[in-house]
Amino acid sequence: MKERCARARAVVATCIAAVMAMSLADPVAADETDNYTCRSRLTVDSQPALDRLVNERIQLAVDRANAKGARCDAACLAREIRRLIGSSEPAPITWIAHSRLALWVARRSGVERCRVSFSDSIYGARPYDQPWLFPVTRRVIFLADSILLSRRVVGLDKIDHFIREGQAHYDAFERGRILSDILRDELGRAARPLAMTEYGLKGRALTGVVSYADLAAGYAGFLFWRDLLAVDRPQSFVAYDDATRRFVVRRQFTFAGYVSDAWDEAINRSGFHPALGREVEQALRARDVAPFDCHRLADLPDARLYVNPECLGDVKTTKASA
Repeated sequence: MKERCARARAVVATCIAAVMAMSLADPVAADETDNYTCRSRLTVDSQPALDRLVNERIQLAVDRANAKGARCDAACLAREIRRLIGSSEPAPITWIAHSRLALWVARRSGVERCRVSFSDSIYGARPYDQPWLFPVTRRVIFLADSILLSRRVVGLDKIDHFIREGQAHYDAFERGRILSDILRDELGRAARPLAMTEYGLKGRALTGVVSYADLAAGYAGFLFWRDLLAVDRPQSFVAYDDATRRFVVRRQFTFAGYVSDAWDEAINRSGFHPALGREVEQALRARDVAPFDCHRLADLPDARLYVNPECLGDVKTTKASA
């Protein structure tokens, strides 16, 4: 009986994951990036363009709050900020939200992006990008474009995690949760494949990949939202001027203050399902790519919350999970 129930749960999980995969056609909704193949293809840092966009939206939120007069308090300002920076659009079928900021970057012609065909990527051993083959391949992987951001190669999906997961982490923290617990829940457990976690439908259960770089972007996003919405902190972007009774922008935003090497999946190496891990390892050997040194990631603040555990010990290089 237990075995039959387990098989039934596996069938249900497969069907749900296959349906969800059908909604991932947009590049920003893609699950994984190939930062190895893109490393030599990016020449223009996108940070100035993205910084400018975020700062314009912060200023617009402040202007809208001030236009409402004295009745607009910090909570009112926060609503304007969330609307202009943290708003999302639902994906088809699943209605999973994706940040409009990430969509803007994906559609912006002035942002240099590296787009790799799936067959040429490190995941291209089998046609994982064809969701109708899910019952055969057992996973669905779409590739997000990569950009150069603050001199790091990062996938566009990391902008999504920075805004969307970062905001969710901040909200949970404000409700009294401990940050380590929040990130632990975002990572999830292999025993819960249907959860919206890295081990679940955001990652391994559907794609075969656990992205620690996704966790790193979400952690940085938490710091960003804390600085953005808490007007009384020294690091806050916005302050209240008692003399003029208006909100003012006290400092400019830059991604350089939040992006780290932990956002780069070629350094903060992902964990893989064993079969996929072997395929990725073969692809890297074919490219003659040596493992990147990741031991310096251990020095990042709260590294244990979002860095691949292989980088936190004495080892100085990561290897694909086998």
